Order: sequence, then structure tokens, then C-alpha cells
Amino acid sequence: MRIARLAKAHGYRIFRDFSWPATGLHDFSRYNVIYGWNCAGKTSLSTIFRHLQRKQPLSEGQVQVLVDQAIVNGADFGTAPLPALRVFNRDTVDRSVFESAGQQLPPVFFLGEDGVEKQKQIEQLTIKLNTALEQAVEHRGDEATASTAFESFCSEEAKGIKNLLTVAGGGPYNNYNAANFKADLASLAQANPEPAMLSETDRSKHLDARNAAIMDTVEEPSVGFPDLVDLTNKTRAALERSVVSKVVDRLAANPSLATWVGSGLTLHTGENATDTCEFCGGPLKPERVEQLEDHFNDEFKRFQSELGQLIAEVQKAQAFQKSLEIPPKEALYANLRTAYDEALKSLNSQASMMSSALDVLLRALHAKRDEPFKSMELMPFISSHKPDDAPASGWKTLFRGLYTGMAVVGAALGQTAFAKLSELITEHNRQTANFETIVANARKSLARDELLRALPDWRTRSAAASTATADQKTATDTANDLKRQIAALEQQVRQHRRPAEELNKELASYLGRDELRFDVEQNGYKIMRGDQPALHLSDGERTSIAFLYFLKSLKGTDFDLENGVVVIDDPVSSLDANSLFSAFGYMKARTAAAGQLFVLTHNFTFFRQVRLWFDKLPQQNKKDAVLHPARFYMLSTEVKDGTRGAKLSELDPLLKGYESEYHYLFKRLQEESKKPNAPALEAYYALPNMARRLLEAFLAFRVPHQTGDLYKQLDAVDYDNAAKTRILRFLHAFSHLDQIADPEHNPSMLAETPSVLRDLFALIEHSDAAHFKSMNDLVASA
Repeated sequence: MRIARLAKAHGYRIFRDFSWPATGLHDFSRYNVIYGWNCAGKTSLSTIFRHLQRKQPLSEGQVQVLVDQAIVNGADFGTAPLPALRVFNRDTVDRSVFESAGQQLPPVFFLGEDGVEKQKQIEQLTIKLNTALEQAVEHRGDEATASTAFESFCSEEAKGIKNLLTVAGGGPYNNYNAANFKADLASLAQANPEPAMLSETDRSKHLDARNAAIMDTVEEPSVGFPDLVDLTNKTRAALERSVVSKVVDRLAANPSLATWVGSGLTLHTGENATDTCEFCGGPLKPERVEQLEDHFNDEFKRFQSELGQLIAEVQKAQAFQKSLEIPPKEALYANLRTAYDEALKSLNSQASMMSSALDVLLRALHAKRDEPFKSMELMPFISSHKPDDAPASGWKTLFRGLYTGMAVVGAALGQTAFAKLSELITEHNRQTANFETIVANARKSLARDELLRALPDWRTRSAAASTATADQKTATDTANDLKRQIAALEQQVRQHRRPAEELNKELASYLGRDELRFDVEQNGYKIMRGDQPALHLSDGERTSIAFLYFLKSLKGTDFDLENGVVVIDDPVSSLDANSLFSAFGYMKARTAAAGQLFVLTHNFTFFRQVRLWFDKLPQQNKKDAVLHPARFYMLSTEVKDGTRGAKLSELDPLLKGYESEYHYLFKRLQEESKKPNAPALEAYYALPNMARRLLEAFLAFRVPHQTGDLYKQLDAVDYDNAAKTRILRFLHAFSHLDQIADPEHNPSMLAETPSVLRDLFALIEHSDAAHFKSMNDLVASA
């Protein structure tokens, strides 16, 4: 697997809005060098590689890496298929070199001819060693101590059972002792399957029953709970029904009048037939009597009778709550009281809802009796009823259920609670009828539960008492023998001595002195200066040791170099010129076989060495760039919308085609000097340091006798003193220095960058016009 490109880096550190361009930038090849100045994004890029190595997701910004042909999001680094990576950067130095006695580098592991097989043997022996050590701990006590502990355990457990189950008047557990405990446990240990311990609920029930006193039976409720759903359905049916008759319109329109006339009709018909009105004394015509009888026909009378019966049913249901007698919870056994109390509270809390529901049905039925010829709906009676002691939301939910006949209404009106009360009273009566048996079984169950709780400890202590001495000796001897076998195999697998000697030779060659060395310890290396731990290493020594160790670790058993990815970020930091070339030589020799190599640097001398190596690779000079095994890139910054961000691009031709970076610096700074003022000062941050490098390189040849002292070099140049002072002050304020700039040099002075650069080029042209013209011509043709 290879990393093909950094597809996207948005909002990740200095990468503000970078996307790999669709054209003009080739994918990463096998060998890659990335050149960039400080603050151009090298550290951010190497940190992305570091996350890939550690398979650690990136939570900052949006990062995407193209691996082979698959896009991998930064958030998926922990789970996506990734190549094996090894990354060297500044963090590697900090992780690899310690400056206090006793700290070590991790060991470098190698596999010999039979190393793979020996490693498998180590893993198998380690499993056996862990088992042997556990056994040694388990059988630590001698036989006498184990036996004493076992007897003490049995006595304490027996005492606990006795105290739990002793009762006045005598009982099977009043004299319970250690002998009884051991005999019962020996028998219980043979049971197959082993009985289960009591649940917390059952144990609590038995604890209540063990010392309980017998109670009287309780009379169950003699009345049944009203079926309000059925009453509601009947009421709805009655309301929707209408009587078929020859209706007298005036009577149908006046319910009160109809009731009065209907009652009076019975006084003028049948046995009471008369042609005179008993009320007014006037004549009562036969046709009027016939008309009234048609209105109050048999169907009307039957319906009125049915309404009366249904009204009586509702009234009977209303009397339920008044006639219901519920015994108090104290009349029941203690193990039933909590559930009983909850059911009783639930029933009482729903009393008002029940009463209101029945009131609505009764009011609706009376209205229907008054207007039997009119079809009605129950819902208007429900909507107009507003109970005083029932919440509106509960009332609406209740009648929605009543209206649709939902079973949940039973619970809402207390029917479920009423059934639970009856069930608990029945259980109470059952316990009274079987009281002696229940108490005896409860004590027996508690005794067995105590035994089951003690059974694991009993088995452990019993086994320890009988086998402690022999098992301890066997386990200890086995563990010691396994340790010796593992130590011998690890020594063969690690092969510390040869790697340490190689590192010492390479470190002496690398640094040009043999003052530092690696000493082998049991699990790794210690860095020594003479006979003492090296407590204070210079930055160059730290970098050299860390880089050599990193290169050596590429041969470790946990990394396949030929199929892996190696990332090296500025391994020459703080190194002198000799060490820089040594670092390149060691890096080249040990990374040439890598499956993929990335070298990041801001040091042009080191970059040039890498470039020359890559230029001589087979097929690197082919016309078809796709065939090139090496690629050259550049990290730089640009300002968009007032924000400075990093971007990756092809290497500038001037950096690739010439042996120094002077040409590139000349071109870059000349371009910046001709630009209009930038909208944001961030665009100028890198330019003062570049200008200092350009000026130092130019003056190194013009004023060679003052090399290293920029002030004296400028003073030796024949040019306008004010301009020289301005240039020097600007460079001192904003380029890298080992001193703090004057407080007056505030960031706003960066706005002078273009004019100072123009002064700088004017100085170069004044000092060496021919050189200046040659450089201009070269830059123009690049």
C-alpha cells in the first residue's frame, strides 16, 4: 500500500483550505522530497503522517488521504486499512532520548534463523507461566494455616445461621454448629445440578416469614367492580336509538310537555276511558285520544322501560364506592403490605374519575329519556362535563378510552388495582391456612441459601487445607522453570549485544568522537557518557542518537521496510555540516529499500543531497514523468481572504536546477518587491527571514573578511547609510535571531516589507551591477 496524495486538508493547523489540484501536480511516487521553509506546514504534514502511523483519528479540521485508490478520512484513521508507517520528526527525538539516569530506549528486536519459532514458544510459555503464578498465589499458606482458617470459617458461618434462625421454644437451628455446617455443605456440594441461591425478593419474603405470627383470614370484597366500558357502550347505543311512531310535533319539540301528557293519557284510557278531560272538564275527542296513543305507542313504552333499567344500572355502579369495604393493610402479612398499599392508593386516587364518568352517563341517559325521538351522541356530554377534582388531561384521556372501548380504561378507573387487592387478600388467606408449613419452608430455604452463599469459600478453603503444601511447591517450581526458559529464549530473540555494538560504532562515526555509547541492559539500552549516564545531551547529540536509533529500528521485527512507508522530517536540526552529511549517508543506506519514502526539510544543503540522490535513480530522467520513481515538492504559504495557509506544489525550477537556494530567494523576493501592498500582514511573515538569508549569501562573497557579522558586513558596503540602517533594523526585528527585538519593532512595521525589499535589491545592484543583471536575466528565463 502507498500514500498517493494529501487529497484535502481544510482547517487543519496551517492547512486552511488545501485540496490536491486536479492537474499540474503528480501523485506521490516511491521516493518523495518536500522542501519548505519554517512555518510553511512541514510539522503539520508530518503530524498527519504520525496519526497514520499510530492509527489515531484526526478530530481537527477535515483531512483526507488517498491510499492506493481509496480516500481515507482523518476521522477514520483508526479503522481504515492503512500501510505500515514509521515517522521521524522532532517528537521522535523527544520520545527516544531521555536525560535522567535509569530511563532507557526501547529495545531493538531482531529475529534470528529460528527466531519466529522461538517467539511462538515464548507466547505459549508465558500463558503457562501466568497459570503457574496464579496457582502459587492460591496455595500460599501452609497446611496448618489453611486448616485453621477452614475451621474458623465453618464456625463463623454456623454461628451466623444459628443467630439467623433460632426461635423461642426450640427448633432445628437453635443448636446449629460447625459440625452441622460441614455435614450440610458436604452433602450440598455433591448436588447436581447445584441449587440456585434465592433472589433478593424471595430472600426478603422468607426473612419476613421466619418469625411471623399467624394472622386471621380477611374477608374478600363482596361486590364486583363496575364494568364502565360496557355501561358506556350501552349508553352510546341508547343515545343513538330513536323510537318509531306517529309523532306529535308539539310533544316531540317539548319534552316536559310530552312527559306530562304521557302521564295524563293513562288516566283517560283503558279502564279509565272517558270523553271528558279530567284536567279542564272539556270534551276529549276520540280522534285526539287515538292521535296521542299513536305517539306513545308500545315501542316508546319499551324504550322508556329500557332507559329506566340502564339508569338503574348506572346508579347501582355509583353506589359501588359507597358500599365497598376494603380491609386495612395491617390486616395482611408484612410481605404483602407494600403491594397492597400501592394498589389501595391507586384505587382511591381514581375514585373521582369513576364518579365523574358515571355522572356523565347518567346525565346523558336522563336527557335521552326526556327526548326519546332524538338521536344523540355521547361526546357532547363528555365535552361539557368539567370535574372539579380531576385534571383536564387525565379526564380527556379517560373518556377517549371510554369512547373507543380501550382496555386501558380499566386501569385508569382502578379496575386493575381492585383486582390486585382481591388477589393479595386471597394470598393472605392462603398463607394463614398453610402458616406452619410456610414458616418451616422459609427457615429451611434461608438455611440452604446461607449454605449456598458460603459454598464457594468452603470449597476454596477445603481444597487449600488438603493440598496447600504440595500445590505451593509444585506451582513455585514450575513458575521458576518457565521463567528460566522464557529468559533464555528472549535473550536469543533480542540479540542485544550485536545491535548495541553496531550503534556504538555508527554513533562514533556519526559524531566524530566515541564519547557516547549504548550499554545493554536486560530490556533495552542506556545512553552513557564515559562511565556515567549521559544526563545533559546537546541538541545535536540528541538528534544524532534519535536518528541513528530510528534508522536501526527500521530493521525491527515489527516493521517490513520493503512494504512500509518511511517519513523523515528534518533529521539535521542542530547538526553541524559534518553531521549533516553523515545523516544523509546513513539515511540513504537504510531507506533506499523502503516501499515508499518521504523526506521533509527546510535545510537546502540537506535537500540538495537528497535531490542529487533522487536524480540518479533509474528511470528518473525518462521523458514521461509518470515513470519517475522520485517526485519533488514544495511547501509554501499564501494569503486568502486575509488568512495565511499552507499549500503543496511542484518544486520551483530554480530550486531544482541550481546548486544553491540563492537563485530561488532572489526570484521570490524580487517578485514580492514588485507586488502592491498585501491586504493582510500575514503575507509578509516569512519574507524577512528569506531577505536575511539572501543578504547574508550575497555579502559572504562581497565582504568575506566579516562573515558572521551582518552589521559589520553592511557597514563595509558603500551605499546610502539611511537605507542600510533601515534594512538592518527590519531584518533584526523580524528574522530569526537569538535576541529579543526592540519593543518599538511592532508587527505593523511588516507593512514596510515591499519598500525594504526594494532597498535591498537597490543595494545589491549598486554593489555589483553585473551580478544583479545576470540574476535578473536568469530569473526572467526560469
